[in-house]
Parts: sequence; structure tokens; C-alpha cells
Amino acid sequence: MAGRLAGRIAVVTGGSAGIGQEIARKLSSEGADIAVADVNLADETKAFVEANGQRFFHAKVDVSDQAQVNAFAAEVRDALGHVDIVVNNAGIVPFGDIDDVTFEQWNQTFAVNVNGAFLMVKAFLEDLKRSHAGRVINITSGSYWLSPPPFVAYVSSKGALNGLTGVLAANLASHDVTVNAVAPSLVRTATALRNTSEEFFEQTVQFQDLKRQQTPEDVVGTVAFLASDEAAFITGQIIAVDGGMTRR
Repeated sequence: MAGRLAGRIAVVTGGSAGIGQEIARKLSSEGADIAVADVNLADETKAFVEANGQRFFHAKVDVSDQAQVNAFAAEVRDALGHVDIVVNNAGIVPFGDIDDVTFEQWNQTFAVNVNGAFLMVKAFLEDLKRSHAGRVINITSGSYWLSPPPFVAYVSSKGALNGLTGVLAANLASHDVTVNAVAPSLVRTATALRNTSEEFFEQTVQFQDLKRQQTPEDVVGTVAFLASDEAAFITGQIIAVDGGMTRR
């Protein structure tokens, strides 16, 4: 399939549903072959990608486990080839303020949301360097700037992911690898619905200039742009795609 990403291979973590699934779908529509790392089955994503005429690979991976991530990287190379794009989307969202969140929840949140991104980049580092169009795109959150109290572990982890984005951009610039982040508002997904309420969704809308709930489809255009040659001179940026919630 012709497109901005024709001939490229993209890894999407957490690509079985929600934002990750829509990212995989969009990147494949732009011509990329897709590898998904997710603890859940990704049959629906596979159907979307293959309907776009692209190759697909999936493995059940806990992104916080280095051995599993490294094994996944080897399997992707065998199945599809060397990777050009890594989208770190996998994340967990525990509910709780400092009085409620446990240290176990805190550690698990950082293990998935931050360590997972670090491990994926490490596992595909040589692929990205040799690509000549290497891209790392981290899905972070506008909640970092608003800091809602019931999400102390989640917001803190996204702050760490923002920092990782900047330092990786500096580390990898000499190899023409760009590293950026996309920061949505509260996106209406099954995961978000499990951890919040309809009332919280509506409250979030009131902080946005665009008065509607955000959907995964609102995020993917920016991800595809950052993955493309059109964004070759953009790196180290955290791009708010949040309906004007933060006005950054």
C-alpha cells in the first residue's frame, strides 16, 4: 500500500484495543507493517491491519519484563524485519490519591508506563539507529499539567515519561532518530471507563476548549505525522492533543 510510511515497520505496545488499536490501524493505512506487544489478544487489530494490506505480528508481552521484551524484539525481526517506529502506548491507570495508592500499585504503574517504554527502546535501539528514519513516539497525558489528585501514580509516571522523551531525543539525535510524545486529554476508551466515571469525563470536557469527549481517532493523526518524513526535524517535543485543555 502506498502511503507516508510505505515499507516501514512499526511496533505499537498496548495495541489490542483503545488508542493503541487505532494507532496500529492508522499507521497500517499509511503503509506500515505492524507488530503489537500486548498482554491481551489482538485479533481485531490484526483484522484491521491486514484489511489495509499490511503484514501483522502479535505476541503476548508484559512490557515491564525485560526478557519478554527482548524475546519479542527478536521475534519481530524474524517475522517482519528491522523496526523503524516504536510507539510506546501501553499503560495502566490506577485510581487513588496519596492516602489510597499502595507502594505496589506505584511500582507497577512505573514498571509498565515508564520502564516499558525504556525497555522497548533499548530492545529496538540498533534497528532505530540503522533505519535512517527512526521514530520513537510516547503516549503520555495532559493530566501531567493538571495533576488531578486521584491519579497520583499515573500522573507521576507520565511526568517521568515526558522526561524520558526529552533525554532520548538528545541521546539519539546523532542517529537521525526523533523522539516525541503525544499528550491527549481524557480519551474515551474501555480502560478509561473502568477507572473513571461518566461524571469525570464530563468534568474533563469543561476544562477543554473543544466541548466534547476525546476519542482514540483524535490522537492518531498526530502520531502518524510524527512517524512520517514530514516530521523529520521535530524531536524532543511533547505535543498536546487535548482540545485546548492545557493550551501548551
